[in-house]
Amino acid sequence: MNNGLKHRLIVGIGSFMFPIPRFFSKKGLGKGVCSAKKKTTLLSDQEQRVHYYIVEQMAVAREPIRAKSVSTALGIPVEKIVQMIDKLEDLKTFLFRSDGKAVDWAYPLSLQNTGHELISHKGERLFAA
Repeated sequence: MNNGLKHRLIVGIGSFMFPIPRFFSKKGLGKGVCSAKKKTTLLSDQEQRVHYYIVEQMAVAREPIRAKSVSTALGIPVEKIVQMIDKLEDLKTFLFRSDGKAVDWAYPLSLQNTGHELISHKGERLFAA
């Protein structure tokens, strides 16, 4: 997929930004991708669908996503959605609820200021998880 983005990593130290050599960034990125893929195999199609829906809604609604709204939108009982959200959170890769109730961090987005701002092609500002 060619999205026109430059694929590079930089690290900030104080007010200075330094590029990470491609060799090191590819190696670290490869480990992260491998770990995420491995955890994805632990998810059912329905759990992946719930995760995708939550991320999509976070980008639109800009507010924490509650299990009841996911249940209503996807037509899945709220108790089942709560179980799936619990599993996604327990895997420590896919999402997080800072208040224990509503999802405010779902990979790859966060509603909290992580210091890693993303700007969409429409000019919307989001934060990277």
